[in-house]
Amino acid sequence: MPDDNIRVSLSRDLTLFDITMIGLAGMIGAGIFALTGIATGIAGPAVMLAFLLNGVVATFTGLAYAELGSAMPEAGGSYLWVREGMGNHLGFLSGWVDWAAHTIACALYAVTFGAFFSELIVNFLGYEQFDQGMLIKLSALVIVSLMALINFMGAKESGRLGGFVTLFKIAILVVFAGFGIYKTISQPDWTFSFFSDPSFAPNGFIGILVAMGLTFIAFEGYEIIVQSGEEVKRPEHNIPKAVLISLWTAVIIYIIVAFALIGGIEVGIPNWIYLGELGEFSMIRVANQIVSFGSVLILVGGFVSTISAMNATVYSSSRVAFALGRMGFLPNSLSTINEKRRTPHFAILFSYLIIASMALLPIETVASAANVMFLILFILVNAVLIILRFRRPDLKRAFRMPFAPYLPLIAIVVQIFIGYYMVTEIENTAFVVAVTILWVILGSFIYFSYSEKELKKRALVSRKKIYERKPAREEGYKILVPVKDEESAFKLASFARDVAKDKDGTILFLSVITLPEQTPFSAADEYLPEKQEFIHRLIDSVDVPAGGIIKVSRSAPGTILDTVEEEESNMLVMGWRGRTFRKDVVLGSTIDPLLLKAPCDVVVARFEADREWKDMKNILLPTAGGPHAILAAEMASSLARKENGIVTMLNVASSDEGRKVATKVFQGVSTHLSGVETESKFIVGDDAVSVIDEEAKNQDVIFLGATTRPFLKNFLRGVFPEQVIRGTDKTVIMTRRWVKFRDMLKKKV
Repeated sequence: MPDDNIRVSLSRDLTLFDITMIGLAGMIGAGIFALTGIATGIAGPAVMLAFLLNGVVATFTGLAYAELGSAMPEAGGSYLWVREGMGNHLGFLSGWVDWAAHTIACALYAVTFGAFFSELIVNFLGYEQFDQGMLIKLSALVIVSLMALINFMGAKESGRLGGFVTLFKIAILVVFAGFGIYKTISQPDWTFSFFSDPSFAPNGFIGILVAMGLTFIAFEGYEIIVQSGEEVKRPEHNIPKAVLISLWTAVIIYIIVAFALIGGIEVGIPNWIYLGELGEFSMIRVANQIVSFGSVLILVGGFVSTISAMNATVYSSSRVAFALGRMGFLPNSLSTINEKRRTPHFAILFSYLIIASMALLPIETVASAANVMFLILFILVNAVLIILRFRRPDLKRAFRMPFAPYLPLIAIVVQIFIGYYMVTEIENTAFVVAVTILWVILGSFIYFSYSEKELKKRALVSRKKIYERKPAREEGYKILVPVKDEESAFKLASFARDVAKDKDGTILFLSVITLPEQTPFSAADEYLPEKQEFIHRLIDSVDVPAGGIIKVSRSAPGTILDTVEEEESNMLVMGWRGRTFRKDVVLGSTIDPLLLKAPCDVVVARFEADREWKDMKNILLPTAGGPHAILAAEMASSLARKENGIVTMLNVASSDEGRKVATKVFQGVSTHLSGVETESKFIVGDDAVSVIDEEAKNQDVIFLGATTRPFLKNFLRGVFPEQVIRGTDKTVIMTRRWVKFRDMLKKKV
């Protein structure tokens, strides 16, 4: 097994220009040269509208990629986000589908190259004795092999090659479109070909949707940009810029080329029908009508475009395989970096083998399969953006998608429609659907038979249990208490004891010895006796069933989360000093991820200095309703019964109009305070924090639970609790009830 203390990484040497060219290379390839004619035969002149609408939909998804890519700029892109928002299984499947999408897209570009090469040999050079179908397959395999070799040579070399050929092919297309547009508008009746032959959209809106589905792959280049995130300089700034620049450059080029093709030729049947009949050869065979030596120009442009697109997709697909291997979903060999070239050579090799196999299939089948894979992937990305806005507000987002969640929801709906009409209206797509289903099933089989076991094995390597003392009784309500320093640990123990007594539960104390990557776990041996004695004293300090665990790990939050799941804890109780000096965290680098991810109720306590957890008779409960406030009320009620205390419910509003709402809130919360003396206070004030701090002067403890959705966001971001704590020296107990995401969608919390 490789040394897990060493994390392999890719060098950051790609600039904004480099990744913009990589994105354009993926967009301006087989789509414009091979699929434009086919799509025109389906949608008619409205193919331009199809390109524009695809650009709009792709922009929505591209903005989602830009936000997520700037927040988490690592190799692997979308699979990392889905894993973060939806769990390991769906995360792996998204990466698995992503890998297939890019390899199939690369195969499409290879087949297009083969078609152009066969056209050169058979029809341009006159070697009609050669079988054109065999030439397509043979030349596709040769060019794919060459692209794999170039990517093996290194990202810098492939980036430079991609930038050169992309600029070159853009110049060719602009020149071609310029002549075509000039020829079109020079004709007095030029509008006839677009609006009266027989109409702008001869097959209606369904034809537009089908054309959108067929050519949607042409706008996936922004996904390639994000895949290179780990090798990009200043990714938080350069990735969003590259996504938007490359996408709309491609959209404009597609529209003007389609305009030139439809309006610049003269044939005996409607131009759009003629282009559809020529299929992938349409641009080559009509180019001479638009500009002298146009066929040669398009042939050269086609070669250059497909080569650059293949280069970009070999690059991106290998990076997906690299990330899946590095995280343990696929064999670790895929994450191996070549010492000389600093490239993931095994990931490139396996991607190459898949591409070469797919390149043997017909072009329509390859294009449909790639589109289905990308649509699935883009739907997942838009969905996970919405989820992560709720679950990970702590992420540093250098770019934020506007109008979320509405734009990603629109993108999801439109992409479902596009996929439906593409599958139902285009011939021979049953095979594509079957292959897609089988690929997903195979991915699930790999995950449950290999990935899941490998992830657990790696988790054991990164964290290790070195001591355990079980509670005398393990059944019932379980409270996990991570402890660090003695000052707060014994107060946490006293607090947890009260909760355990109320719920007839048990306590498990957890001490985590965190060591840096370069330090072996054996170094924790010297700390073990001291930690054991510490745990024993905590256990002895409580008169409820209690136990303790000592673990050594590289990451305290990850270890605590694992322990929550392993022990099936019902509540996590943590201490908080009430301050953090880091700008990238809110409540603390350990507390933040636990507060957001722990699958149980979470309680964070900031204790009053020089006061033990006892004689807490006067309890303040600021509340606006909701599950988090209910949890706070339940805990306040438990303490009040124990101490024979009084709970003061407090609601603050900016005007007297909030009194009716406050009354309903008090009534709802009171049901959880039965048998407890209570008092209700409604106060009008513009500054809720100041009001709470003033009221806290005559109280012993404040129970603070998140309520409405804006309150929840403030709670997770630390704004509200931090301000309360700054203004008071009293003990503050913050609560967060575990609410599943589907419940958050059903009901505002």
